[in-house]
Amino acid sequence: MPQTTNTNNEALGIYPMTAAKRGICLIVNNYNFNSDSHQKREGTILDEECLDKVFAWLGFVVEIKRDCKSEEMLSVLRELGSRNHSLMDCLVCCILSHGKEGCVFGVDGNHVPIKELTKPFNGLNCTSLADKPKLFFIQACQGTIEQKAVNICTDGPARSDDSIPSDADFLLGMATVPSFVSFRDIKKGTWYIQSLCQNLVQMVPMGSDLVSILTKVNADVSQMTKSVGVRKQMPQPAFSLRKKVVFPIPEAPPPSLPH
Repeated sequence: MPQTTNTNNEALGIYPMTAAKRGICLIVNNYNFNSDSHQKREGTILDEECLDKVFAWLGFVVEIKRDCKSEEMLSVLRELGSRNHSLMDCLVCCILSHGKEGCVFGVDGNHVPIKELTKPFNGLNCTSLADKPKLFFIQACQGTIEQKAVNICTDGPARSDDSIPSDADFLLGMATVPSFVSFRDIKKGTWYIQSLCQNLVQMVPMGSDLVSILTKVNADVSQMTKSVGVRKQMPQPAFSLRKKVVFPIPEAPPPSLPH
């Protein structure tokens, strides 16, 4: 029999954030590549430092893995998925690396599909994270094409039951849309991660939910322009969230970040 559609008008729920610790925030930071086809990712240490400060401020236990080969990346994620997260509210995983469409690279130059990175945390493989948000932020190119600027003409002045799908409750924040590059400043870090950190610090104290914060990241990064030529970047969040992700406002003052 076909399932009837649930169209009740109840307000969108919010994922509980009541644990002593929000959860684990894993940062995989690939800088020094062994492959001739991939350069060192200068500036990525600044991204790591900012993510560390911001997610620690938000109540996460931050773990950092540097310069992982492809198999090590998979091993690290699988080990994290095998842990008991029952006393945690959610999970965050930040991957900083080179990439191409649908995958990221280990420092050995071998690729890892992004779906293999998220797989250890689905409802079948990690039951202690079922019904909890799993938040992935991927700073990596998704191709080799550089986005061009587009001039805009305007008409106005310028300016049910208890079961859930196994892949529910994921958010995948990508630095760029498929097929395109993302930009990294060797002194200031990447456009995407720096904007993410700045907006978390500014908007969490306002009570903003994560999708709204990522929409602001989209707006901010879309306004940036690479100095050599007119090149743009468009981040892209995708999610199977069923509720809002609203981080509790920390009692501690927000960390100081570079501008």
